[in-house]
Amino acid sequence: MKTVSVRQVRHAFPSVLRLVQNGEPVAITSRRKVVATLSPPPPVQTKARRRPWANLDQRLAELKAQPMAKVSGAELLSPDRDRY
Repeated sequence: MKTVSVRQVRHAFPSVLRLVQNGEPVAITSRRKVVATLSPPPPVQTKARRRPWANLDQRLAELKAQPMAKVSGAELLSPDRDRY
């Protein structure tokens, strides 16, 4: 672990940040006492992405199994047409 003073952090922050980005934790000191530790974040664990259409065949089979109403579009609209 590298050690840098508060003054070095203020004046050379890009170089301190580069150390942290490369995976090295940095101890920040004030008057030779460690007051903070700057470290890289823990690795992110990603979940396996699900394909949105992974079960498409199953969903289509379920839809085909459902009974369909045997009504045409004209029959659905005719009650509304008669009112006007």
